[in-house]
Amino acid sequence: MKPDLQHSIIIFKALSEITRLKIIWLLINMDSKICVTEIIEVLNEPQYNVSRHLRILSKAGILDEVKEGKWVYYFIKSNDSAFFQHIKNAVGTISDKDMTIEIQRCKQRLIAR
Repeated sequence: MKPDLQHSIIIFKALSEITRLKIIWLLINMDSKICVTEIIEVLNEPQYNVSRHLRILSKAGILDEVKEGKWVYYFIKSNDSAFFQHIKNAVGTISDKDMTIEIQRCKQRLIAR
């Protein structure tokens, strides 16, 4: 199913902020799911900022969440539309060199899981 123009605008606006773009990049390239505390550590952002960004991405229909014990993990929502696949492919191809510090922090954090 193709999103209507208004929903496409919401998705592009959600991805137009660097922290939200980094969150999506991490989910695509580093792991299939991540919790708030991991994102806070990886991006070195305050909890309230990370929570706000996750809420925006969720409202845009990009993220979903699952609770496992006391942790809530966020992951990219399953969507088979060509539009959504193009978005994931575009974000996934952002250069690793632009995310060097975040990649190192994420690898360390995921090892500690």
